Amino acid sequence: MSFMAGARSLPATAQSPIAFIEAKILSGEWPPGSRLPSERLLAEQFEVSRPVIREVLKMLQAQRLIDVFPGKGSYVTNLTPTGGEVSIEHLLRKGEITTRDLVTARRMLESEAAALAAVHRTDADIERLRAILDAFDRADKVQVAIDLDVAFHEAAVVASGNAVIQIMFGSIRDLVRGMVLRSLTDRRVRRLGAPVHHTILDAIERGDPEGAREAVAEHISLSEQMYGDDMDQPLADVLNRRAISDPEHAALLKGASARLTDDWR
Repeated sequence: MSFMAGARSLPATAQSPIAFIEAKILSGEWPPGSRLPSERLLAEQFEVSRPVIREVLKMLQAQRLIDVFPGKGSYVTNLTPTGGEVSIEHLLRKGEITTRDLVTARRMLESEAAALAAVHRTDADIERLRAILDAFDRADKVQVAIDLDVAFHEAAVVASGNAVIQIMFGSIRDLVRGMVLRSLTDRRVRRLGAPVHHTILDAIERGDPEGAREAVAEHISLSEQMYGDDMDQPLADVLNRRAISDPEHAALLKGASARLTDDWR
């Protein structure tokens, strides 16, 4: 759940200090160990009551962005990806997830999911994958093709039969969607990448784990060959840059970039 999504359950007066404090922390302006202004100062600054500020601080603490010490004040925590207290949206907001990070993670996750799918897939899984791929091949609008591309990859993960892998994919679905958008608005990448979907499906259908694993790795790794400098940039920035060079799909690209950043506030 995003931070500001949870904030919507608070009074509207609480949302401004929440957004302000979160932005200060995630931008690095208030680094780990920094002491937040006192409840009194925050209440005066935002013209709200101190009880409202206390609720704001409780929510920030629940999100592991701060530690609150009674009688001593509130301090910015040191977020670590492996500590369980940091979310993907926090890292996105801080610009700490690059396209290369996503490619590496997807290759590890989806390649193994495809190998498992080749072993555990059911007839219903194959029917769903084939129906999605047939629709993708016929799609004449980029928006439709994006939805179907993501759906195909998700269906392959579901076919793995592993609930943990499914949850892991779900946590990065918006990032996958952003990467798919970058690829499908690039004719070179789409021309090379789209046909590999059939290779993936064929390997899963014939029960070939190694073939499925290799096909997914090949498919996802195309970006390393084709994205150039975009590989080492935050995905939201990549989409904005793509919007400049691709006016036809600019609105779609900018919207996806906003979803990866602003809409999680």
